[in-house]
Amino acid sequence: MKQKIALLADIHGNVGALTAVLADALAHHVTAYWFLGDLFLPGPGAGELYQQLLAVKPQVWLRGNWEDAVLAMLAGDFDLDDPGAIYLARLSAYLNDHAAKGMLEKIAQAPLKQLMTVNGVRIQATHNLPDQDEGYSLYPAQPQQNFDELVPKNVDIAVYGHTHQQVMRTTSSGQLVINPGAVGQPYSLWPRFFADQRAHYARLSIDDAGRIEVAFCKVDYDRQQEIQLAQHRHLPYFSQYAFLRESGNTITHDRDLLRQVNAAHHYVEQVARYYHKKESSR
Repeated sequence: MKQKIALLADIHGNVGALTAVLADALAHHVTAYWFLGDLFLPGPGAGELYQQLLAVKPQVWLRGNWEDAVLAMLAGDFDLDDPGAIYLARLSAYLNDHAAKGMLEKIAQAPLKQLMTVNGVRIQATHNLPDQDEGYSLYPAQPQQNFDELVPKNVDIAVYGHTHQQVMRTTSSGQLVINPGAVGQPYSLWPRFFADQRAHYARLSIDDAGRIEVAFCKVDYDRQQEIQLAQHRHLPYFSQYAFLRESGNTITHDRDLLRQVNAAHHYVEQVARYYHKKESSR
């Protein structure tokens, strides 16, 4: 039987984007769903976003670097003096407060990689590297050697997420490497393409003879409705999320801005209370 797999990655809490992508996949008669990690944050989706994904019964469900960050924050593994950590800790507290039953246990148990065989085609699925879900080694402009090392000798195709950019390339041996891009937070270095903030995913079709076809998809959704949802749910860092949805630009690594926002909204004090941490003298 011909299999048509929806490759989903980097949803990042974006409810509207995932809803639109799942509707598009259904309309194209997808037979299976693979999720490559980073389901939550900085968007407002929590328990219901988890249930949406759970409802399509993904054959592959991986843990991404944001899942690991959430688990670290909830374990109290951060420094109150780090504005980036405060950002993640406050958002993780929001997620924890809106979690569905079994949700956090599910993401904690999810693997970093999974090997699948579909109609004789062997496929490795990862979020980033097989043993490391963060870092920059698989960004599109990185050396060929990095992609050669990604794909084992007995694997035909490697699919991965993390970079938020749609990619199809080969190893030096001709094995296929596919990144479906980001459902909830698409990215491109090229301004014309970055301006297109439609939700990304890919459809990988494999027929009975093991012949493949790849379709890269971009799906429109109502970004203003997503902003309104975040406001209605009192999402921490709401103004920054609205900026992300309107422009595509993230503030995750802007430490100076985060320090200002944390002070303006008393996020350090909120995080200290939530995690029962003592603030250092400032």
